[in-house]
Amino acid sequence: MPKQTIFSGIQPTGRLHLGNYLGSLRHFVELQTKHDCYFMIADYHSITEDYDPRRKRAQTLELAAEFLAAGLDPKKCTIFVQSDVPEHLELAWIFNAITPISLLERMTQYKDKAARQTKNVNAGLFDYPVLQAADILLYHATAVPVGADQDQHLELTREIVRLFNNRFGATFTEPKTLHTNVPKVMSLLAPDKKMSKSLGDAHCIHLDDEPDVVAAKISKAVTDTGGGTSLGARNLLTMSEAFSSKKTYDSFLADSAAGTLQYAKLKQTLAKDIAGYFADFRTKKKKLHTKRVEAILAAGAKRAARTATKTMAAVRKKIGIR
Repeated sequence: MPKQTIFSGIQPTGRLHLGNYLGSLRHFVELQTKHDCYFMIADYHSITEDYDPRRKRAQTLELAAEFLAAGLDPKKCTIFVQSDVPEHLELAWIFNAITPISLLERMTQYKDKAARQTKNVNAGLFDYPVLQAADILLYHATAVPVGADQDQHLELTREIVRLFNNRFGATFTEPKTLHTNVPKVMSLLAPDKKMSKSLGDAHCIHLDDEPDVVAAKISKAVTDTGGGTSLGARNLLTMSEAFSSKKTYDSFLADSAAGTLQYAKLKQTLAKDIAGYFADFRTKKKKLHTKRVEAILAAGAKRAARTATKTMAAVRKKIGIR
């Protein structure tokens, strides 16, 4: 693929888990070596859900530290916090003025999130796809790495591009969807649900979990009584494929096909492999001091702002307010 401008963001809502790593962070590390990448900590998006304001800044800094520990290099990509670049909100408001309500009413994720937080169904929850479009288009991203659950939002972004360009003249280009082969990691205790922090700590393996914690969590993972055909067993095999050697995974897969899979052995081996895979991550994260992380984020915001300022100068002129 020719060099692209890549944009993606993650909300600071707690420590990252294996699903976050395989779904996003692993690909961020690969993309930064080939493309012009902007990786954003989406703190404004995160406040549309229930949260503790006393912990938000700490969560933001922790997510930045996990970005760095996983291998994101501020010399190769731009790492910044959404709220440090106010142009995100300005462009979102302008997009609000051209986005029909009917388009937002089709967004299935709004309905899902509203069902999860029935006491806090706020306007931001309904409107956040417009802010997401502003996030992407502010940097004229040409490609956005997304999972299938975000396809609808990226199509809305493309529709907003068409609406804006048709009304005010050619300004933005429609970003492409960058799909990657993402293993679907499920909850350890409820393997019919995706691994999620909202389900509780015992459902997730966090990237910085110590080896004994990983072992304890894996030991309690739901499986069937033998054979390796249940959702829980398939989930463990999915993790083995991602974090064990090919030889180890192939051996367990063969046992599963033969109906002779030994769960105790699979769990012990998998726990050791996951802990070993993230050993370097744990070490790097512990060594990252807050001031160093803050300095990297400040530099990233300054770099992002240079592009954001140019975009907004052009947009203001196009819409007639400058």
